[in-house]
Amino acid sequence: MAHLAVETVVAQIARAVADKKDKNKTDTTLREFCKCAVALRNVLRQDRSLNVEELLLMDNHFQVLQMVYLRWKRKQQGLSTD
Repeated sequence: MAHLAVETVVAQIARAVADKKDKNKTDTTLREFCKCAVALRNVLRQDRSLNVEELLLMDNHFQVLQMVYLRWKRKQQGLSTD
Protein backbone atom coordinates (compact mmCIF):
# COMPACT_ATOMS: atom_id res chain seq x y z
CA MET A 1 0.00 0.00 0.00
CA ALA A 2 2.80 2.43 0.81
CA HIS A 3 4.17 1.87 -2.66
CA LEU A 4 0.86 3.04 -4.17
CA ALA A 5 0.87 6.15 -1.99
CA VAL A 6 4.39 7.03 -3.19
CA GLU A 7 3.34 6.54 -6.81
CA THR A 8 0.35 8.80 -6.24
CA VAL A 9 2.51 11.58 -4.79
CA VAL A 10 5.04 11.20 -7.60
CA ALA A 11 2.23 11.26 -10.17
CA GLN A 12 0.77 14.39 -8.56
CA ILE A 13 4.15 16.14 -8.66
CA ALA A 14 4.68 15.11 -12.29
CA ARG A 15 1.22 16.40 -13.18
CA ALA A 16 1.89 19.71 -11.40
CA VAL A 17 5.17 20.15 -13.28
CA ALA A 18 3.47 19.33 -16.59
CA ASP A 19 0.64 21.78 -15.83
CA LYS A 20 3.15 24.53 -15.07
CA LYS A 21 5.02 23.84 -18.32
CA ASP A 22 1.73 23.88 -20.26
CA LYS A 23 0.75 27.18 -18.62
CA ASN A 24 4.14 28.69 -19.46
CA LYS A 25 3.85 27.46 -23.06
CA THR A 26 0.34 28.90 -23.32
CA ASP A 27 1.46 32.23 -21.86
CA THR A 28 4.37 32.38 -24.31
CA THR A 29 2.12 31.48 -27.25
CA LEU A 30 -0.42 34.16 -26.34
CA ARG A 31 2.31 36.79 -25.96
CA GLU A 32 3.74 35.88 -29.37
CA PHE A 33 0.25 35.96 -30.91
CA CYS A 34 -0.35 39.44 -29.47
CA LYS A 35 2.98 40.68 -30.85
CA CYS A 36 2.08 39.32 -34.29
CA ALA A 37 -1.39 40.87 -34.14
CA VAL A 38 0.10 44.28 -33.28
CA ALA A 39 2.65 43.96 -36.08
CA LEU A 40 -0.09 43.04 -38.57
CA ARG A 41 -2.23 45.93 -37.38
CA ASN A 42 0.68 48.29 -37.96
CA VAL A 43 1.25 46.95 -41.49
CA LEU A 44 -2.44 47.25 -42.36
CA ARG A 45 -2.58 50.81 -41.02
CA GLN A 46 0.03 51.77 -43.59
CA ASP A 47 -2.61 51.13 -46.29
CA ARG A 48 -0.05 49.30 -48.37
CA SER A 49 -1.66 47.11 -50.99
CA LEU A 50 -0.99 43.40 -50.59
CA ASN A 51 -0.35 40.98 -53.42
CA VAL A 52 -2.65 38.02 -54.07
CA GLU A 53 -0.45 35.54 -52.19
CA GLU A 54 -0.30 37.77 -49.11
CA LEU A 55 -4.07 38.25 -49.14
CA LEU A 56 -4.71 34.51 -49.48
CA LEU A 57 -2.24 33.70 -46.73
CA MET A 58 -3.82 36.21 -44.38
CA ASP A 59 -7.38 35.13 -45.24
CA ASN A 60 -6.55 31.45 -44.74
CA HIS A 61 -4.91 32.05 -41.38
CA PHE A 62 -7.84 34.15 -40.18
CA GLN A 63 -10.30 31.44 -41.23
CA VAL A 64 -8.33 28.69 -39.48
CA LEU A 65 -7.93 30.79 -36.35
CA GLN A 66 -11.64 31.63 -36.29
CA MET A 67 -12.71 27.99 -36.75
CA VAL A 68 -10.40 26.74 -34.01
CA TYR A 69 -11.31 29.55 -31.64
CA LEU A 70 -15.07 29.02 -32.08
CA ARG A 71 -14.69 25.26 -31.55
CA TRP A 72 -12.61 25.88 -28.41
CA LYS A 73 -15.10 28.47 -27.14
CA ARG A 74 -18.08 26.09 -27.60
CA LYS A 75 -16.16 23.37 -25.79
CA GLN A 76 -15.30 25.71 -22.90
CA GLN A 77 -18.89 26.90 -22.59
CA GLY A 78 -20.08 23.29 -22.57
CA LEU A 79 -17.65 22.47 -19.78
CA SER A 80 -18.69 25.45 -17.65
CA THR A 81 -22.40 24.50 -17.69
CA ASP A 82 -21.78 20.95 -16.41
